[in-house]
Amino acid sequence: MPFSNINTTLSGAQLAAIDTAITNLLAALPVKYNLTKDERVKLPNISSERYPYVKRGIEIHGPNNPTLVTGFAGTQAEASNDLVFFDQHEAIKQKLLKVLEIVTDTQQVAGSEAYRWLRLLYTTAQTAAANQVPGADSVVDDLAPLFDKESNGGTSPINP
Repeated sequence: MPFSNINTTLSGAQLAAIDTAITNLLAALPVKYNLTKDERVKLPNISSERYPYVKRGIEIHGPNNPTLVTGFAGTQAEASNDLVFFDQHEAIKQKLLKVLEIVTDTQQVAGSEAYRWLRLLYTTAQTAAANQVPGADSVVDDLAPLFDKESNGGTSPINP
């Protein structure tokens, strides 16, 4: 894998800068919706298959056939604005997905390193407990539920 031990934390200033950037980003959005899960499923939207049709309809068919634009679903100008707004949000979303992927992957690497450390601690504690090292039993007893569960259908403490 293309990484080694992270061995770092974010400073208070770094966390504050990230938090401020997120707050500023949210404040910069002029319109914000928070749909329910049900609304996300039921609300008709532009999929990859639908996008070319929506674009042609708004940019070509509507302007070339104004008598077909009834206004019940909004005006031609409103539809054009909606498509531009959609496209602007797609560009923003793609940039945020890149950031989210980096944050998620970095978190996973840090978690993996922490977990590998824990597995080694547990294995060492088991060996120490077998040799009656004081305190080792309490470590094994505390961590055993996790590793017993994993060894009965998951990963073992030694092998990921």
